[in-house]
Amino acid sequence: MEELFEKEITEKDALNRIKWDPRLNPRDFSIHYLDLNRLKEINFSEIELRGDFFRIGESLVPMHRIRKISWKGRVVWDKRSV
Repeated sequence: MEELFEKEITEKDALNRIKWDPRLNPRDFSIHYLDLNRLKEINFSEIELRGDFFRIGESLVPMHRIRKISWKGRVVWDKRSV
């Protein structure tokens, strides 16, 4: 699975791959992001992509707060490695 994200440079690229690649099930992915200086995790199926933000309920979160993306518990994209 990691090989699908090797060329993904930004958070936005990785999220768009999850959303649009027919080989991937978005429910298998979790987004780990900073919220008030603590790391939170949410399933991809619970967010809505909005330009350079993602929506969780009524809140818009900037994509630059994403720290990692995991697939079935395994990290497939990490901000520190790009």
